[in-house]
Amino acid sequence: MKLTLTFLITAAALTSTLGQITTTKVATKTAKINNSPYDSLENFLGKNVQQYIGQELYLPGKAETLRKYGYEDFLTDYHKKNPLDPKPVYKCCDSYNSKYDSLNGKYFKVLDVIYDPQSEEDESLFGPNYFIKLQEKESKDTVYFKYDSSSQYGFPFVVVGFYKKAKNKYIDTKYILRGRNWVESNSEMYDIQTGKPVNISPGTTWKCVDFTIEEKYYELSLILENSNNERVAYSLDNVLKGIYFAFPKSKADNYKEKFGAENWNLILAGKVKVGMTKEMCELSWGKPKKINNTITQGKKSEQYVYKENYLYFDNGLLTVIQ
Repeated sequence: MKLTLTFLITAAALTSTLGQITTTKVATKTAKINNSPYDSLENFLGKNVQQYIGQELYLPGKAETLRKYGYEDFLTDYHKKNPLDPKPVYKCCDSYNSKYDSLNGKYFKVLDVIYDPQSEEDESLFGPNYFIKLQEKESKDTVYFKYDSSSQYGFPFVVVGFYKKAKNKYIDTKYILRGRNWVESNSEMYDIQTGKPVNISPGTTWKCVDFTIEEKYYELSLILENSNNERVAYSLDNVLKGIYFAFPKSKADNYKEKFGAENWNLILAGKVKVGMTKEMCELSWGKPKKINNTITQGKKSEQYVYKENYLYFDNGLLTVIQ
Protein backbone atom coordinates (compact mmCIF):
# COMPACT_ATOMS: atom_id res chain seq x y z
CA MET A 1 0.00 0.00 0.00
CA LYS A 2 2.87 2.33 0.88
CA LEU A 3 4.59 1.53 -2.43
CA THR A 4 1.40 2.23 -4.36
CA LEU A 5 0.92 5.56 -2.56
CA THR A 6 4.52 6.62 -3.31
CA PHE A 7 4.06 5.75 -6.99
CA LEU A 8 0.84 7.76 -7.18
CA ILE A 9 2.47 10.82 -5.56
CA THR A 10 5.50 10.62 -7.95
CA ALA A 11 3.27 10.20 -11.00
CA ALA A 12 1.14 13.18 -9.96
CA ALA A 13 4.23 15.37 -9.49
CA LEU A 14 5.60 14.35 -12.91
CA THR A 15 2.26 15.01 -14.60
CA SER A 16 2.13 18.41 -12.93
CA THR A 17 5.63 19.24 -14.21
CA LEU A 18 4.93 18.07 -17.77
CA GLY A 19 1.75 20.12 -17.92
CA GLN A 20 3.51 23.45 -17.26
CA ILE A 21 3.99 25.86 -20.20
CA THR A 22 7.63 26.75 -20.88
CA THR A 23 9.33 29.40 -23.00
CA THR A 24 12.60 29.15 -24.94
CA LYS A 25 14.91 32.09 -25.54
CA VAL A 26 15.85 32.75 -29.21
CA ALA A 27 19.12 34.55 -29.94
CA THR A 28 18.94 37.93 -31.62
CA LYS A 29 19.52 37.68 -35.34
CA THR A 30 22.84 39.04 -36.52
CA ALA A 31 23.62 40.21 -40.02
CA LYS A 32 26.00 38.20 -42.21
CA ILE A 33 29.25 40.15 -42.47
CA ASN A 34 31.61 40.21 -45.46
CA ASN A 35 35.07 40.81 -44.00
CA SER A 36 36.93 40.86 -47.33
CA PRO A 37 38.71 44.17 -48.04
CA TYR A 38 37.10 46.84 -50.23
CA ASP A 39 38.33 46.46 -53.82
CA SER A 40 37.10 49.89 -55.05
CA LEU A 41 35.19 48.27 -57.95
CA GLU A 42 31.73 49.36 -56.77
CA ASN A 43 30.45 52.56 -55.21
CA PHE A 44 27.35 51.06 -53.58
CA LEU A 45 28.05 47.87 -51.64
CA GLY A 46 24.56 46.76 -50.59
CA LYS A 47 24.78 44.38 -47.63
CA ASN A 48 28.60 44.39 -47.72
CA VAL A 49 28.46 47.69 -45.86
CA GLN A 50 31.28 46.69 -43.45
CA GLN A 51 33.74 47.15 -46.32
CA TYR A 52 33.21 50.92 -46.14
CA ILE A 53 35.05 51.10 -42.80
CA GLY A 54 38.22 53.17 -43.22
CA GLN A 55 37.11 54.59 -46.60
CA GLU A 56 36.70 58.28 -47.43
CA LEU A 57 33.33 59.41 -48.80
CA TYR A 58 32.51 62.55 -50.77
CA LEU A 59 29.03 64.09 -50.71
CA PRO A 60 28.28 65.68 -54.12
CA GLY A 61 25.75 68.42 -54.79
CA LYS A 62 22.20 68.03 -56.07
CA ALA A 63 20.25 69.35 -59.01
CA GLU A 64 19.00 72.87 -58.29
CA THR A 65 15.35 71.80 -57.96
CA LEU A 66 16.25 69.33 -55.17
CA ARG A 67 18.45 71.53 -53.01
CA LYS A 68 15.57 72.93 -50.94
CA TYR A 69 15.00 69.43 -49.52
CA GLY A 70 18.52 69.19 -48.11
CA TYR A 71 20.17 65.83 -47.38
CA GLU A 72 18.22 62.99 -45.78
CA ASP A 73 19.27 60.52 -43.07
CA PHE A 74 22.20 62.38 -41.47
CA LEU A 75 21.82 62.16 -37.67
CA THR A 76 23.69 63.28 -34.56
CA ASP A 77 22.63 60.14 -32.68
CA TYR A 78 21.28 56.81 -33.90
CA HIS A 79 19.56 55.93 -30.59
CA LYS A 80 15.87 56.80 -30.42
CA LYS A 81 15.12 57.59 -26.78
CA ASN A 82 11.39 57.82 -27.35
CA PRO A 83 9.44 56.83 -30.50
CA LEU A 84 7.57 60.13 -30.27
CA ASP A 85 10.73 62.25 -30.22
CA PRO A 86 11.78 63.90 -33.50
CA LYS A 87 14.88 62.37 -35.09
CA PRO A 88 18.13 64.17 -34.16
CA VAL A 89 18.95 65.70 -37.55
CA TYR A 90 22.54 66.83 -38.17
CA LYS A 91 22.84 70.49 -39.30
CA CYS A 92 19.07 70.93 -39.21
CA CYS A 93 17.11 71.90 -41.22
CA ASP A 94 16.07 72.19 -44.85
CA SER A 95 12.59 70.69 -45.10
CA TYR A 96 13.26 68.56 -41.96
CA ASN A 97 16.59 67.35 -43.39
CA SER A 98 20.22 68.46 -43.05
CA LYS A 99 20.92 71.83 -44.64
CA TYR A 100 22.11 71.55 -48.22
CA ASP A 101 24.73 74.30 -47.95
CA SER A 102 26.14 72.78 -44.75
CA LEU A 103 26.92 69.38 -46.29
CA ASN A 104 27.38 69.95 -50.02
CA GLY A 105 30.92 68.99 -51.07
CA LYS A 106 32.00 67.65 -47.67
CA TYR A 107 34.30 64.67 -47.11
CA PHE A 108 33.70 62.02 -44.45
CA LYS A 109 35.75 59.15 -43.05
CA VAL A 110 33.89 55.93 -42.20
CA LEU A 111 34.67 55.04 -38.57
CA ASP A 112 32.27 52.16 -38.00
CA VAL A 113 29.12 50.41 -39.17
CA ILE A 114 26.37 49.73 -36.63
CA TYR A 115 23.61 47.19 -37.24
CA ASP A 116 20.16 48.72 -36.83
CA PRO A 117 18.32 46.65 -34.21
CA GLN A 118 14.99 47.73 -35.72
CA SER A 119 15.85 45.48 -38.68
CA GLU A 120 15.57 42.31 -36.55
CA GLU A 121 11.95 41.84 -37.56
CA ASP A 122 12.83 41.91 -41.25
CA GLU A 123 13.70 38.36 -42.25
CA SER A 124 15.12 39.41 -45.62
CA LEU A 125 17.31 42.16 -44.12
CA PHE A 126 15.87 44.74 -46.50
CA GLY A 127 15.20 48.28 -45.42
CA PRO A 128 17.43 50.65 -43.40
CA ASN A 129 19.62 48.02 -41.77
CA TYR A 130 22.66 49.98 -40.62
CA PHE A 131 24.01 53.26 -39.37
CA ILE A 132 27.34 54.33 -40.84
CA LYS A 133 29.38 56.21 -38.26
CA LEU A 134 31.19 59.08 -39.97
CA GLN A 135 33.65 61.81 -39.10
CA GLU A 136 33.25 64.99 -41.12
CA LYS A 137 36.77 65.81 -42.30
CA GLU A 138 36.72 69.58 -41.78
CA SER A 139 34.81 69.99 -38.50
CA LYS A 140 35.68 66.56 -37.03
CA ASP A 141 31.97 66.17 -36.16
CA THR A 142 30.71 62.64 -35.57
CA VAL A 143 27.68 61.93 -37.77
CA TYR A 144 25.51 58.85 -38.31
CA PHE A 145 24.10 58.09 -41.73
CA LYS A 146 21.05 55.82 -41.93
CA TYR A 147 21.97 53.28 -44.61
CA ASP A 148 19.46 51.28 -46.64
CA SER A 149 21.23 48.17 -47.93
CA SER A 150 18.61 47.65 -50.65
CA SER A 151 18.68 51.13 -52.20
CA GLN A 152 21.54 52.31 -54.39
CA TYR A 153 19.74 55.61 -54.93
CA GLY A 154 19.49 56.20 -51.20
CA PHE A 155 23.31 56.25 -50.94
CA PRO A 156 24.33 59.85 -51.75
CA PHE A 157 28.11 59.46 -51.51
CA VAL A 158 30.94 58.85 -53.92
CA VAL A 159 33.62 56.61 -52.45
CA VAL A 160 36.96 58.33 -53.13
CA GLY A 161 38.74 55.01 -53.79
CA PHE A 162 36.09 53.99 -56.32
CA TYR A 163 36.31 57.37 -58.07
CA LYS A 164 40.09 57.13 -58.44
CA LYS A 165 39.98 53.60 -59.83
CA ALA A 166 37.15 54.42 -62.26
CA LYS A 167 38.97 57.54 -63.49
CA ASN A 168 42.03 55.44 -64.35
CA LYS A 169 39.79 52.91 -66.09
CA TYR A 170 37.82 55.27 -68.35
CA ILE A 171 40.21 58.12 -69.18
CA ASP A 172 41.59 57.88 -72.76
CA THR A 173 39.15 55.09 -73.72
CA LYS A 174 37.71 55.56 -77.22
CA TYR A 175 33.97 55.12 -77.85
CA ILE A 176 31.82 54.65 -80.95
CA LEU A 177 28.62 56.67 -80.62
CA ARG A 178 25.16 55.60 -81.77
CA GLY A 179 24.07 58.58 -83.84
CA ARG A 180 21.55 60.18 -81.49
CA ASN A 181 20.73 60.60 -77.82
CA TRP A 182 19.90 57.07 -76.68
CA VAL A 183 19.75 58.11 -73.04
CA GLU A 184 16.94 60.67 -73.38
CA SER A 185 15.03 59.35 -76.37
CA ASN A 186 14.28 61.71 -79.27
CA SER A 187 16.05 64.69 -77.71
CA GLU A 188 19.25 66.28 -78.94
CA MET A 189 22.65 66.04 -77.28
CA TYR A 190 24.28 69.32 -76.31
CA ASP A 191 27.89 70.38 -76.04
CA ILE A 192 28.45 70.81 -72.30
CA GLN A 193 30.91 73.66 -73.00
CA THR A 194 28.75 75.82 -75.28
CA GLY A 195 25.18 74.55 -74.81
CA LYS A 196 24.84 74.15 -78.59
CA PRO A 197 23.33 71.00 -80.19
CA VAL A 198 25.84 68.35 -81.25
CA ASN A 199 25.40 66.51 -84.55
CA ILE A 200 26.28 62.91 -83.75
CA SER A 201 26.66 60.74 -86.83
CA PRO A 202 26.38 56.96 -86.31
CA GLY A 203 29.78 55.32 -85.91
CA THR A 204 31.77 58.46 -85.01
CA THR A 205 34.68 58.04 -82.62
CA TRP A 206 34.82 59.97 -79.36
CA LYS A 207 37.38 59.84 -76.56
CA CYS A 208 36.88 59.95 -72.79
CA VAL A 209 38.82 63.02 -71.67
CA ASP A 210 37.54 63.18 -68.10
CA PHE A 211 35.65 61.25 -65.44
CA THR A 212 33.85 63.67 -63.17
CA ILE A 213 30.63 64.78 -61.49
CA GLU A 214 28.74 66.90 -64.01
CA GLU A 215 27.05 69.95 -62.51
CA LYS A 216 23.54 69.59 -63.93
CA TYR A 217 22.22 66.37 -62.41
CA TYR A 218 25.36 65.84 -60.30
CA GLU A 219 25.95 62.35 -61.65
CA LEU A 220 29.27 60.58 -62.08
CA SER A 221 29.89 60.88 -65.81
CA LEU A 222 32.33 60.16 -68.59
CA ILE A 223 33.12 63.30 -70.58
CA LEU A 224 33.44 62.33 -74.24
CA GLU A 225 35.11 64.58 -76.84
CA ASN A 226 35.10 64.35 -80.65
CA SER A 227 37.59 65.62 -83.24
CA ASN A 228 35.82 69.02 -83.28
CA ASN A 229 36.47 69.42 -79.53
CA GLU A 230 32.75 69.10 -78.79
CA ARG A 231 31.98 67.40 -75.48
CA VAL A 232 29.01 65.41 -74.12
CA ALA A 233 28.45 63.83 -70.70
CA TYR A 234 27.72 60.09 -70.53
CA SER A 235 26.32 59.06 -67.14
CA LEU A 236 28.22 56.23 -65.45
CA ASP A 237 24.89 54.85 -64.27
CA ASN A 238 23.83 54.43 -67.90
CA VAL A 239 27.19 52.89 -68.77
CA LEU A 240 26.73 50.27 -66.05
CA LYS A 241 23.08 49.65 -67.01
CA GLY A 242 24.13 48.89 -70.57
CA ILE A 243 22.19 51.76 -72.15
CA TYR A 244 24.00 51.70 -75.45
CA PHE A 245 24.55 55.36 -76.25
CA ALA A 246 28.18 54.44 -76.90
CA PHE A 247 30.30 51.31 -77.34
CA PRO A 248 33.95 51.08 -76.29
CA LYS A 249 35.84 51.03 -79.61
CA SER A 250 37.51 47.70 -78.85
CA LYS A 251 34.06 46.10 -78.39
CA ALA A 252 32.65 47.90 -81.43
CA ASP A 253 35.43 46.52 -83.63
CA ASN A 254 34.72 42.99 -82.35
CA TYR A 255 30.97 43.37 -82.97
CA LYS A 256 31.57 44.67 -86.50
CA GLU A 257 33.73 41.66 -87.31
CA LYS A 258 31.30 39.23 -85.66
CA PHE A 259 28.06 40.54 -87.23
CA GLY A 260 29.35 42.01 -90.48
CA ALA A 261 29.46 45.68 -91.49
CA GLU A 262 25.85 45.79 -92.75
CA ASN A 263 24.32 44.46 -89.53
CA TRP A 264 26.66 46.55 -87.40
CA ASN A 265 25.66 49.78 -89.17
CA LEU A 266 21.98 48.91 -88.57
CA ILE A 267 22.72 48.36 -84.88
CA LEU A 268 24.46 51.73 -84.62
CA ALA A 269 21.40 53.34 -86.20
CA GLY A 270 19.06 51.57 -83.75
CA LYS A 271 17.43 49.37 -86.39
CA VAL A 272 16.60 45.66 -86.54
CA LYS A 273 15.79 43.34 -89.47
CA VAL A 274 14.46 39.82 -89.93
CA GLY A 275 17.24 37.26 -89.54
CA MET A 276 19.12 39.10 -86.79
CA THR A 277 20.08 37.21 -83.64
CA LYS A 278 18.77 38.10 -80.19
CA GLU A 279 22.17 39.57 -79.29
CA MET A 280 22.09 41.92 -82.28
CA CYS A 281 18.55 43.06 -81.46
CA GLU A 282 19.40 43.69 -77.81
CA LEU A 283 22.44 45.75 -78.81
CA SER A 284 20.25 47.76 -81.17
CA TRP A 285 17.10 48.19 -79.06
CA GLY A 286 18.32 47.35 -75.57
CA LYS A 287 16.96 44.71 -73.20
CA PRO A 288 13.21 44.03 -73.59
CA LYS A 289 10.78 44.84 -70.82
CA LYS A 290 9.54 41.26 -70.85
CA ILE A 291 10.22 37.95 -72.63
CA ASN A 292 7.45 35.42 -73.30
CA ASN A 293 8.56 31.86 -74.16
CA THR A 294 6.75 29.09 -76.07
CA ILE A 295 8.17 25.62 -76.80
CA THR A 296 6.36 23.38 -79.33
CA GLN A 297 7.68 20.22 -81.01
CA GLY A 298 11.30 21.06 -80.43
CA LYS A 299 10.98 24.70 -81.58
CA LYS A 300 11.54 27.51 -79.11
CA SER A 301 9.65 30.74 -79.87
CA GLU A 302 10.18 33.96 -77.95
CA GLN A 303 8.36 37.27 -77.87
CA TYR A 304 10.40 40.33 -76.86
CA VAL A 305 8.14 43.03 -75.44
CA TYR A 306 9.29 46.64 -75.84
CA LYS A 307 7.46 49.86 -75.04
CA GLU A 308 5.81 50.19 -78.45
CA ASN A 309 6.96 47.12 -80.40
CA TYR A 310 7.24 43.34 -80.30
CA LEU A 311 9.99 41.14 -81.73
CA TYR A 312 9.40 37.43 -82.40
CA PHE A 313 12.22 34.87 -82.50
CA ASP A 314 12.27 31.23 -83.59
CA ASN A 315 15.27 29.29 -82.29
CA GLY A 316 17.12 32.55 -81.61
CA LEU A 317 16.56 34.29 -84.97
CA LEU A 318 14.25 37.26 -85.56
CA THR A 319 11.24 36.25 -87.71
CA VAL A 320 8.62 38.99 -87.13
CA ILE A 321 8.77 42.70 -86.23
CA GLN A 322 5.48 44.10 -84.94
